[in-house]
Amino acid sequence: MGAFAFLNGLGALALLLDVDDSPRDKLFQVNVFLGTAIVTLSLGGMLVYQAASSLGGTASTALGLTTRRWLYVVALVVVFPVLVWIGQVEVNNPERLPWLFPVMNVLIVSIPSIALALFVSQRYLQFNAWAWPFSWREWTSGLIYGAVGATTMGAILNTAYVVFGGAWLISAKGFGDPWAIGDNLQTLPAAWGVAFDLSVLSVVAPLNEEFWKGMLVAFFFFRRGGAARCFVWGVLAGAGFNILETFQNSLAVVNPDQLSEQQISEQWWLFAVGRAGTGALHATATGLAALGFFGLFRHKPGYMVGYPLGVLVHGTWNFLNYTLAGDAILSGSGPDSTLLDVLSVGGMVALFGLCLAVLWVLSGRLRDGSPAPIYRMIGMVPGGATSEEGAVQYPSSSGPFEAAGA
Repeated sequence: MGAFAFLNGLGALALLLDVDDSPRDKLFQVNVFLGTAIVTLSLGGMLVYQAASSLGGTASTALGLTTRRWLYVVALVVVFPVLVWIGQVEVNNPERLPWLFPVMNVLIVSIPSIALALFVSQRYLQFNAWAWPFSWREWTSGLIYGAVGATTMGAILNTAYVVFGGAWLISAKGFGDPWAIGDNLQTLPAAWGVAFDLSVLSVVAPLNEEFWKGMLVAFFFFRRGGAARCFVWGVLAGAGFNILETFQNSLAVVNPDQLSEQQISEQWWLFAVGRAGTGALHATATGLAALGFFGLFRHKPGYMVGYPLGVLVHGTWNFLNYTLAGDAILSGSGPDSTLLDVLSVGGMVALFGLCLAVLWVLSGRLRDGSPAPIYRMIGMVPGGATSEEGAVQYPSSSGPFEAAGA
């Protein structure tokens, strides 16, 4: 899969030899080809490198605990807005440095997710000092699985539901060729259109995507991670998923065949700013889903609520997106109301804050439950972890909201 992604990136580079001369078309095509090359070459190349080094028996460097976590805040609060501003200038003036725009776009879709993933990983290392070292191979593999594996499986099943479900609904309630989904979903009665749109956005997509992202816990079964580590794996998979999904969505935002020049100028910065929100959303939802799989595989019912909670968070975010722009999604039957727009934006801001709070709290409260087996094998236990009787005392891991306090 990594080799396929890498070759796809090389093919995208070759397409740069033939781009249109029109500034707006050139900006769009350069963004598609060069942006795709950057994303697929980096993800595919890293996956191939990690696989080759693992098969070759080469050890991976451990992720170290840093005291400079303020850099993640700087990346989100300072660097990210500057990149959005530069990108907006390029969108408004497509004739200026069109080759720089794909770089800005990739950074904009990547920084929020990577910063949050690193921050949660650092919190894990801080509060689980006796855990088995977190290698960069493990870290990048979790991120790339979310970006490549989970995105691929999620897209296949989501597309299948839209195509076959939409075709059946058009034949039953609409008009025209049922397989012309893009054109004939608009023929559905409003109520059926809204029901179908919401079933896609708030039911099928969250259930499907959180399943495949959270399944990283199963694929990492040989690492035998505790609750805290499984949560970090989920955050990594969610962050990787958001990077690729957001990048794919960003291509259409500057497409002159779909949007007018005014629409592109007005909508791009809103889309870019929203990347911070989706970064927190996917990290939180999949972190919770991963806890659900941890509870399932380890027979700990207290954690199994994580998966439905992750689906609920994801579905709520998509629902707010629908109330904001439902008239332009799928059947086009959604609402178009200024009041709803304001309420939707307010709800998304509130949900973004809630996601950040959940990431902060759970990354500090969850524990793996005991030191790594290697430490116990050589007789090492955490300082102060023994009771008066000499029995080793390990943090509790009875449930995601019952773990030992930070």
